[in-house]
Amino acid sequence: MNPPFASSPLLHRLTAIAGFLVALAVSAFAVAAALMYFWVLPNIAEHRDTVASLLSRALGQQVTIEAVSGKWQQARPEFRLQGVRLYDRQGRLALELPELEAAFAWRSLLFLEPRFHNIELEGLTLAVRRARDGHYYVGGIPVDPADPSSRFSSWILRQGNVHVGRATLVWLDEVRAAPPLQLRAVDLRIDNAHRTHRLELRATPPAELARPVTVRATLTARDVENLHTWNGTVEAEVAGVAFPRLTQWMTHPYLPRGGWGALRTRFDIREGALGGLGAGMDLRDVELAFDADLPAMRLARVRGQASWQHGADGQRVALENLRVALPGGAVSAPFDLGAAWNASARELTARALRLGGWQTLLPSLPMDAALRTRLVALQPRGRIETLRLGWQGAQPGPDNFSVDVRFNALGANADGDLPGFDNLSGHVAGDARGGRIELDTHRLALDLPALFRDPRMQLDELRARGGWARTARGRVLRFDGMTFANADAAGSLKGSYEYVPGTRGVIDLEGRLTRASGPAVYRYLPKRIGDQTVDWVRQGVLAGHSDDVRLVLRGELAHFPFDRGEGVFRVEADVKDGTLRYVHDWPVIEDLAARLLFSGRKMEVIAKRARIYGVALAPVQASIPDLIHHEEELFVSGQANGPVQDFIRFANFSPLGERLHGFTDALDGAGPMRLALNLRVPLRHSHDATLAGRLSFLDNALYSPWLPRLEKTRGDIAFTGNSLDARGIAAQFLGGPLRIDASTQSGQVGILAQGRATADGLRPWLGDALGARLTGQSNWRGRIDLAADGDRVRIESDLVGLGSTLPAPLGKTAAQPLPLTASFQPLPDGRVHEVRLGRVVGAVWRSDAAGRFARGEVRFGGVPVMPADPGLRLAGNGRGLDISGWTGLLPDGQDGMQVSTIDLGFDAFDLMGRRFRDVRLQGRTRNGLLRTQVTGEEVSGTLTYRPAGAQPARVSAQFRQLVIPAPASASGDSDAQNMKAADFPVLDLTVDDFRLQDRALGRLEVVAHAVPEGLAIETLQLTHPDSVFRMQGLWRDTGVGETRADLSLSVLDAGKFLARFGYPDALRRGSAEIAGNATWEGSPADFAFDTLAGQLDFKAKGGQFLKLDPGVGKLLGVLSLQSLPRRLNFDFRDIFGSGYAFDDIGATLRIARGVVYSDDFRMRGPAAKVGMSGLADLERESVQLRVKVTPKLSEGVAVAGALIGGPIAGVGALAAQKLLRDPVEEAISQEYLVSGPWQSPDVKRLTKGSSRQDTQATEP
Repeated sequence: MNPPFASSPLLHRLTAIAGFLVALAVSAFAVAAALMYFWVLPNIAEHRDTVASLLSRALGQQVTIEAVSGKWQQARPEFRLQGVRLYDRQGRLALELPELEAAFAWRSLLFLEPRFHNIELEGLTLAVRRARDGHYYVGGIPVDPADPSSRFSSWILRQGNVHVGRATLVWLDEVRAAPPLQLRAVDLRIDNAHRTHRLELRATPPAELARPVTVRATLTARDVENLHTWNGTVEAEVAGVAFPRLTQWMTHPYLPRGGWGALRTRFDIREGALGGLGAGMDLRDVELAFDADLPAMRLARVRGQASWQHGADGQRVALENLRVALPGGAVSAPFDLGAAWNASARELTARALRLGGWQTLLPSLPMDAALRTRLVALQPRGRIETLRLGWQGAQPGPDNFSVDVRFNALGANADGDLPGFDNLSGHVAGDARGGRIELDTHRLALDLPALFRDPRMQLDELRARGGWARTARGRVLRFDGMTFANADAAGSLKGSYEYVPGTRGVIDLEGRLTRASGPAVYRYLPKRIGDQTVDWVRQGVLAGHSDDVRLVLRGELAHFPFDRGEGVFRVEADVKDGTLRYVHDWPVIEDLAARLLFSGRKMEVIAKRARIYGVALAPVQASIPDLIHHEEELFVSGQANGPVQDFIRFANFSPLGERLHGFTDALDGAGPMRLALNLRVPLRHSHDATLAGRLSFLDNALYSPWLPRLEKTRGDIAFTGNSLDARGIAAQFLGGPLRIDASTQSGQVGILAQGRATADGLRPWLGDALGARLTGQSNWRGRIDLAADGDRVRIESDLVGLGSTLPAPLGKTAAQPLPLTASFQPLPDGRVHEVRLGRVVGAVWRSDAAGRFARGEVRFGGVPVMPADPGLRLAGNGRGLDISGWTGLLPDGQDGMQVSTIDLGFDAFDLMGRRFRDVRLQGRTRNGLLRTQVTGEEVSGTLTYRPAGAQPARVSAQFRQLVIPAPASASGDSDAQNMKAADFPVLDLTVDDFRLQDRALGRLEVVAHAVPEGLAIETLQLTHPDSVFRMQGLWRDTGVGETRADLSLSVLDAGKFLARFGYPDALRRGSAEIAGNATWEGSPADFAFDTLAGQLDFKAKGGQFLKLDPGVGKLLGVLSLQSLPRRLNFDFRDIFGSGYAFDDIGATLRIARGVVYSDDFRMRGPAAKVGMSGLADLERESVQLRVKVTPKLSEGVAVAGALIGGPIAGVGALAAQKLLRDPVEEAISQEYLVSGPWQSPDVKRLTKGSSRQDTQATEP
């Protein structure tokens, strides 16, 4: 079906008209093209003025042309104009173009004005000027689009393409009076397509100003001469610009006046006005000055994008992906900032904004001074994840805001009543009518200087949900649930705080702690509580925790802590494992389980369980009735039961110990005690504390290292802060009853004691060695004054009833009195001690502050006197002194005690069981050596003692005479057993005349010294005209001890040697050598036959045995063979009858446990040969010997033969005798067995061939 209008006459008519018009246009174009090609172009030079006139009318400026030419190029004519000049309205030359090429546009026919398809200019130098009146001129041609008569820019925009290449552009600013700015290598392209205009400009500024600049624009305009029809964008880009030089030609408050950087800008043109601005930047060393009165802002680097938009709903500024580096090196992470405003509202936005580090820029920002000061004080920090803050009007306020912010690790300093905080994270959203709060943060730090003395508070974890709302009176902040935890506590809170203008607000808060640390409580006490109270809590609560703390705070905060009932303030806690120092100098309360209560202005602690040094306390209560007002006072009351050791510690570490002046420092004990205590302490001056208490002994034992033990102690000590009183304390002391009374006078405690001491009671204190020498009992009395400068002690007793068997001079009967006084007095730098036993012996000495001996005297038979010189003086005269008896009874001397002077005389001086008579010792220490003269009936000489120092102690003795008396008792040398080798100094002893009783031993020389394992005897030598004895050895002082010695004895005249020892007729003439080694148990003084062992080589020659009397010579009698019977066939009286003469004797003697063995004894004389083997027991004085006696007859037989048979027969007989090994002598030799005691041995003659095994003695 055909459309209804397909055959309409109108359509045919319109089609015909359109075809006509098209044909007409094509014809006209063809005619114009033909004219242009055939007539205009060939004759264009003749129409130069016509062309200039056409251009003048189009530009509105007078134009002249020197020459014009043309050609046909790509279906359009192309003209070349030379010497083109443009003049201003006053006829002055404004612009000169050396050459211009333009391609004719056929649309010129349509618009009836010259329009060109493209215009080309090369090498142009163009001046752009801003005149003093603010108008702009390009090449002298005004280009103000607002002036319709200025058609130059409009004509340019009506052309097709305009290109200006290799041009130079000069900017002249007469308003700023700035120097000309020349842009080189300018390349300008303008593409006009109907209403769309594209522009691209490239230019190179001076190198010191900037790098090459590129400007691009895309604009549309319905009417190029109407500014309000323009729309589009303009972009400019420069790779680098020096802002300090740019300020010569351009200034703006937000344009840097210092720095270097790259810029890319975009301008949005809307209806002829600037509707938006965008900029991308990368700037370094930026310096901004927003106000002449503000310091410049300096930034190390700025990167990011900035934009500004202006629309119908207002204006908006945004900074996006901005990074800023501050001069100190801090670089911000990328962040966004935005602001929007209109006539009625404002809004701020932010994203990923870190607040810290910007404070240094605040002085440079144009803002209210009060706001700047507040921001500097607050020092905001942290990260704003997202922010949208809006308000109505010019300034935000509590009644016109809306907020939605998410933040992380936010922080700010405290300022005034505003708290400080750090690391706060959460979300807040709402407006003036109400909103919500969500907090979820870790490691939150709070700074609350308006509330707490120690304002810093750390929360490891905080979670809260709540919000705010408007009320009739103000605003209320509520928390439906808040949980928190830190090192001190963990718990939860819920409640609300209502802010009422003009007041401190109303609070309704409840909380519970499931974990709380006692030592941290003081940090959470508000400032309203007195400083002294807080200090007491801080110093007093040393330990403790609670898992159940409940808080109620309700009421108007202006009335806190509601001590008049205007509200409720109550903190209640069950404390466990607490330690409380209730007063500074008193022992702490430990293992505290108590109920702690803060209620209003009162604090109270009621202990369910507690102890002090193990002392159980029950009940105990501590309270501060008024925490708020001045003169806070602490009251403590309670009772305690526990072991005496803990009460002693309580006394030592409390002011009570000061009252006792350290009397109990070294005291110890056993058994239970009881204490009742009441204490009042003004916290502002705790030294004025008042105390009242009672300490009860309940059958206790007390002991001290310097006192005997007290047993069964009962009684009470009442004490206050400055006094102590006791009446009738009873105890057992030194084996007898004791009564103690104590009182305080003028601040000094005096103790009176009286009792009875028994020998058995004294033994544990004196030791068994001394105590075993005492018997009986005696009364005594004493007094102790405890003073600040030291204790004064005096003890007295007549010792009647106490018997003593101590060595002289302290032996006595029980009935014999011997007054004892002992006293100790303090000195500023030490103490004076004095002990006296009648006039028998006394001592006085002084010690320094450390207890070391300084100087003193021990005097026998008189009253001791304190010497002026340092050291110990020994003086006086006595009837006797048993020095050996005291060995092992007295303790070792005190370190540092050195004898300075000796002046002693004794009628009897007992040493090692021997009594020396009329002994006098006089000596003095000089240059560290104590030299003493010793005189007496048995001794005369000098002793020199050098104390130990860098070298061991040394004793040197030079005696003219030393006689060792006979033992005074059967005990003999038993005291030598008390000696220890380690106690010996180096010994160097010389005695010119050494005697053992009446026996002269000659000159004695001894050198010995201590070694780690005992005493080394370097030399012991006895020298006599008839003999020399030498010994070297070692005394091993380990276990039972042992002495080892190498011995030698050289005898020049054996007869005289034996006569000196009491055997004058034992031997005539002869010499002997004995050498070997010997050992025996104990010290050298413990020599005994029963432990003797060793080996000796014995040699003798040239002597004759004589008849011996009984005694020690009994063994020699055996050896002299006097007891042998007469021979059966031969009479030996001619051989042994008057004493056997020997030429030599030799033997090896082995000794074991005091028994001497030998199997090679040989004795040879002119009359006979004797051989012996067997043993001699030195301890039991017995022998078991086999003796063989062979007379010497061989030579006699030969003589007899010569007399009878002649010389030949005699020689034959002698030769036969030798060849047959003295058969005659062998024929008449006899063997005997000698056994039994030395005095009367049993002698049996053995028959020939008797078994040797039957008679041979054997070694064990």
